[in-house]
Amino acid sequence: MDCDPGPQPAWSKLQGLIVRGYTHPRSTHMLFRFPGRAAAAAFVKALLPRLQSGADWGEEKPAMMLNIGLTFTGVKAATALGSELNRFPMVFQKGGVSTWSQKTLFDLGDSAPANWWAKNFAPDDVHCIVHAYALDAGAEKTIVAFIADAAKSAGVTELFGTADKSRFTQAQFQDDLIQFGYRDGISNPSLKWPESGKPFDAGTLDNFVLGYPACTPFSPGPAGDNAAARFAKDGCYNAFRVIAQDVAGFEAFLDEAATDVVTTLGMTTAEAREWIAAKIMGRWRNGSPLVLSPDAPDEATRDVKAFVYADDKAGLRCPISAHIRVSNPRDQPVFPANFPAPRLIRRGMPYGSPGLEPGADRGLIGLFLCGALDRQFETIYAWMNKNMFSDVFSPKFNTQDAVVGTRTRDGVDTHFVARTAKGEIRCALPQFLTTRGMAYCLMPSIASLEAIAEQRV
Repeated sequence: MDCDPGPQPAWSKLQGLIVRGYTHPRSTHMLFRFPGRAAAAAFVKALLPRLQSGADWGEEKPAMMLNIGLTFTGVKAATALGSELNRFPMVFQKGGVSTWSQKTLFDLGDSAPANWWAKNFAPDDVHCIVHAYALDAGAEKTIVAFIADAAKSAGVTELFGTADKSRFTQAQFQDDLIQFGYRDGISNPSLKWPESGKPFDAGTLDNFVLGYPACTPFSPGPAGDNAAARFAKDGCYNAFRVIAQDVAGFEAFLDEAATDVVTTLGMTTAEAREWIAAKIMGRWRNGSPLVLSPDAPDEATRDVKAFVYADDKAGLRCPISAHIRVSNPRDQPVFPANFPAPRLIRRGMPYGSPGLEPGADRGLIGLFLCGALDRQFETIYAWMNKNMFSDVFSPKFNTQDAVVGTRTRDGVDTHFVARTAKGEIRCALPQFLTTRGMAYCLMPSIASLEAIAEQRV
């Protein structure tokens, strides 16, 4: 795909979360509803001093900082764009609860939109999400109080009230682990700027930041020269999901699945449990990818990002329905209708304390950043819910991502198969995840947030 990408946007114009993964160990995510444009302006204006751009902060990290996302109803309440709002993609306007979006997301049963946010309010009531980051608990308390006070002064409603348990608070676990015990955040798009004449790369920044459509096939919008497009320029969409993880159920699954592995491969139970855990993820829990370290975790490969599946087409090393192989197929060919394979920028951390107590609320707060919610985020979720995007899943095309898939949807085989030289290991997959809430947000540019604060848009 030959193109002229044009000039790269200055990172100082972008919200920082888009271009860098923060390593602050603590974060809180707060949901708000605007009563009107003036209140939204006052709230955003009060937050601007702590707003973090993508500019280099130098050798010393800010002790506390924040970024801001607005849902479609939030943009509507905070601006005077009027009919121009119709230029935004319909998937953003509907917010992920539409019949069309749910054909790919399949938030069913306890995960259904009717159950989101503990039924305290409707999905459309979420206008704004403020993502606060801090270096320690004291700084986190200060930044959260700063945000809450700004909302109160502006007359903006904090949803859930102000109880700490209702705010989505995260503290990074040791060694970047998540609730299931894996290292996370190893691989993300390069976010380089495309070069004219170079092969298309789904990981370049123009695929995620709005307003630079020349080199991307994902059609981020709104497009053209109009008020909506000018407002969205240098922004990025964020699929914000609160995902509960059944840690006790996950460990029980490993216990049960290990039985066949012990019999077939002659491993100890402890070895078999870790083998299954690696096979369903595609990486050992320390981060080593199976295609490079098929027999055991290896400290030398725990951070490796550059690997392909060309020498493992049958999935003998990394099963073809393993999570990392479905969510990022790399060099594995996909059908023309699914080409090119999209990427997502992933931000987030675990919430809740680690442990196995049944019924405890723990999981992952995920921020999935993209330029096109349907062509990137929802496409990957569709692949995870039904593996039908590549010929490697022939002939049935009805398996699922081993970790993320919704097991209760119709027409899928909820079994996982790991192929070995001694035969197949086949095990039933339970539901590991439950969606507690979701919001599609636009993370506007610094300039657009300043325009909201001054009621110039």
